[in-house]
Amino acid sequence: MPTLGGVISDPIGWLQHTWPWLVILSLAAYLLWRFTRPVLHRVVWGALRVHGHAVGGALPDDELRKRADTIEQLLASLVRFAIILGIVFAILGFFDLWSAVAGLGLLGTALTVAGQPIVLDYLMGTLILLEGQYYTGDTIAAAGVEGLVEEVGLRRTVIRDMSGTVHSISNGQIRTSSNLTRIHAMAVVDLPGIPERHVEVVIGLMDRVGEELAADPAWAERLLETPHYLATTAFTDLGLTLRMAGRVRAADRWAVAAELRRRLA
Repeated sequence: MPTLGGVISDPIGWLQHTWPWLVILSLAAYLLWRFTRPVLHRVVWGALRVHGHAVGGALPDDELRKRADTIEQLLASLVRFAIILGIVFAILGFFDLWSAVAGLGLLGTALTVAGQPIVLDYLMGTLILLEGQYYTGDTIAAAGVEGLVEEVGLRRTVIRDMSGTVHSISNGQIRTSSNLTRIHAMAVVDLPGIPERHVEVVIGLMDRVGEELAADPAWAERLLETPHYLATTAFTDLGLTLRMAGRVRAADRWAVAAELRRRLA
């Protein structure tokens, strides 16, 4: 078995004798990665569809896609890490470096103590995924940041906020997360300053605009119910505040609310 000193003293000779093993190792790693990803994709989608039927109905396509992308991305990262770890172990064994690694036990202990926050990150990341708090593609508010989830890993969550800034948040810092796009949401519009004598007219206008939106083919698929007058939420010297709302697909809550405001203007 070659040693690291022998490789340094005669690199050409070492390469001539070991290049077949290097090619085999590289090819095995490539094939493992190349054919594992499609298998992961099929297994994850199949498992989620079966789970959706088992709990009483199939998940909406957009929700299924978010969950599948998150789980597939995580499993792919774990497979990539396992491949890299396998290559490292193979190199250590090939050069007989295990004795040198064993001598680093004290360093490993120090890293374990210093890495306690990292352990918390991984623990919280595992709980986030097991509980399904959010997935890639969801819009959430967590650790003081609100935006689109671009990556959910065991150690960190990556969020892009509304201004386009990307935030990498350690999962150990996430104590409360608010998912704004889980299956369905409410599109809410408030109209303030309505005189009392005009309340019934405005309520009729709200209901008519909601019905027109529901009848519009461009918007009908985004709605889960017809938007309508919901409540009077405030009384002030300037007038009453009337609220209209309707249940919509979660990702369309902002677009539907904006369209309602435009039609009410």
